[in-house]
Amino acid sequence: MRKWLKELDDLLRGGKTRPELLAEGTAHLELRPLVIASVVLGVIYGVCMGLFAAMTQASGGAWQILSSAIKVPALFYLTFLITFPSLYVFSALLGVRISALDVLRVVAAAITINLVVLASFGPITAFFTVSTDSYAFMKLLNVLFFGVSGIISLVFLWKFLKVMDAAREAPAAREEEPQDEHAPPKFRALGGERIRKLFKMWLIIYAIVGAQMSWVLRPFIGAPNLPFEWFRDRQSNFFLDILRTIDAFLGLS
Repeated sequence: MRKWLKELDDLLRGGKTRPELLAEGTAHLELRPLVIASVVLGVIYGVCMGLFAAMTQASGGAWQILSSAIKVPALFYLTFLITFPSLYVFSALLGVRISALDVLRVVAAAITINLVVLASFGPITAFFTVSTDSYAFMKLLNVLFFGVSGIISLVFLWKFLKVMDAAREAPAAREEEPQDEHAPPKFRALGGERIRKLFKMWLIIYAIVGAQMSWVLRPFIGAPNLPFEWFRDRQSNFFLDILRTIDAFLGLS
């Protein structure tokens, strides 16, 4: 646990985005600690989401807490699993030479940032859980927190790619070192502009799929007037439901 806490702290403080490290690739981003940290953080926020059902439902609240704790980290990694083939195809079409392991490391770092910000909103979610019984308000509050954490992780990823590109260009002024033709390509040979275009296209797809994935995995909060269920019936979609929730919250209908 101490190791992944250290890795998480180093990531938050910018220690993982130092140019001298990124010039050599992504080996310094240890995948296992990042995944463990992100899963634990997702579980923490899931517990905070499920508390609303425990406060408002006559029964099934404990099951909703367990369900939400599992579903929040699953939401991010299932979305990545579904969108990874498109990321691979985009990289091939753009001629970006980046390995699957490098992609996993970079995306795991961005997901970890997303979930650490989301987990930091956990106490706020818990506070409003015990101070309101408005289901529509809690849904919109959680959508807001997911949106804000997603934007912050996007900014992190974009900064990461820019620093990586700068680190790639820095050694160009020095004498080129002979390289083993069988060695994995370093980032300075990848083409930073193409990498940013690649991730820009993929992030749009990831956001849309992630939004709908949250709808498929619902409920996360648990409506007061409905019994606990692991999953709801497949109907409508995330975007239409948000419009209906805003309408209900504002009392327009």
